[in-house]
Amino acid sequence: MEDVLMRNFIRETKNKCLIYDGSKGYMLQKAGMKGGECPELWNADHSDEVREIYAMYRDAGSDVIQTNTFQGNRLVLEKYSLGDRVYELNHKAAVLAREVMGTKGYVAASIGPTGQLMEPSGELTFQMAYDVFKEQVQAVVDGDVDIINFETFTDLSELRAALLAAKDITDIPIICNIAFEFNGKTLMGTSPYIAGVVLKSLGADMIGANCSFGPEHMIKVIQEMSQAGGIYLCAKPNAGLPEVIDGQVVYSQSIKEFAQFAGEFAKYGVKLIGGCCGTTPEYIKALKSALAGTEITTANAETIQLITSGVKVMNVEQLGRDNTSRVNAADDSELRSILEQGNYDEIDDVALEIASGGYDAVYINVDCADCDESALMNVINRIQWYVKEPFVIETANPAALDKALRVYRGKAGVVVDGNGSGNITELLEVARKYGSTVIRKNQI
Repeated sequence: MEDVLMRNFIRETKNKCLIYDGSKGYMLQKAGMKGGECPELWNADHSDEVREIYAMYRDAGSDVIQTNTFQGNRLVLEKYSLGDRVYELNHKAAVLAREVMGTKGYVAASIGPTGQLMEPSGELTFQMAYDVFKEQVQAVVDGDVDIINFETFTDLSELRAALLAAKDITDIPIICNIAFEFNGKTLMGTSPYIAGVVLKSLGADMIGANCSFGPEHMIKVIQEMSQAGGIYLCAKPNAGLPEVIDGQVVYSQSIKEFAQFAGEFAKYGVKLIGGCCGTTPEYIKALKSALAGTEITTANAETIQLITSGVKVMNVEQLGRDNTSRVNAADDSELRSILEQGNYDEIDDVALEIASGGYDAVYINVDCADCDESALMNVINRIQWYVKEPFVIETANPAALDKALRVYRGKAGVVVDGNGSGNITELLEVARKYGSTVIRKNQI
């Protein structure tokens, strides 16, 4: 196998599908890990066993193996009283994986969600999530991983925070995998198509789905995600659906049944395929065999301009004054007073009125002389708690736009007025940074 130092993960997956690994948790249990133990602690206390599991997947044909760090963020480790060992446990896992793969295969850092709800459903803010993921990413990057793999996320806003944190630390490839429900959406209502649009716009190198169910159901998710166009896809299904037998959770889909869907995934442009819960090296070996000689395709990039929230999508050609609610401080003295005094709780009433208005989009411009650059961010964050429609944002302040787009949960529209005030070049740079759709003033 060619030295990975001379390879490029994304370039290599352009015309073929690489093989991922399978479940770490299941293999750790087989190695003796008890219920309630912290899997990441095994990186330090049972490093030989972790190294052996890595090697088993490598020998089964995995081109990419994941680190044993899925629960390695501070908020989860604190539940095991291990919050002070975030760097140690994540770094150790990466070093072990690098030792096993050497320069003949890729190492991907497995990073899962915090297990906490983002506001307003919970207390986890964007900044808290960002800081937690940045800490974990730094540890695995220092451990010499080739890829960052975010997986099993159910909240697009939390995944956005994780992705942005990683991009601020490293330029290695980033994979974003989401767990979907049987209704084809996440727990928070995001469809595979919207997830693809938003994550692609933010610069994820590969997007996909993992966990939740077996390959026969995940095919539908991947098919819809591929319609976002121009994205490299990843799939990591479970070995079927979980069953409880004699008090134990088991996954009963056979290796043959699991592997037979490999060609279907390739047809929709999957460039990296492996297994999640219940899969073992034997499943991975069968996947590799099933994919031998399979032609891989990639859907063409979409040319239409879209804006989205976390749950709704809109073609910008459909934007108009009649179907767009307007939140504009220049026209609303009461709103200006709220902003100047920083009484953002009162924005809730504005949001509720918009939510009941039947609009297709929301235009927001809160520029005013006595407002600080956090005003736009605070208004957008409050309104998106209640309003599910896509936002179109206008401001003359690039710093305010940057703060606002960081917390916005979808792919926003950004109005850049060539005849208005403000630094047009800087505004366009910020819009591109977050993958926003630039909209002409006369469109809105």
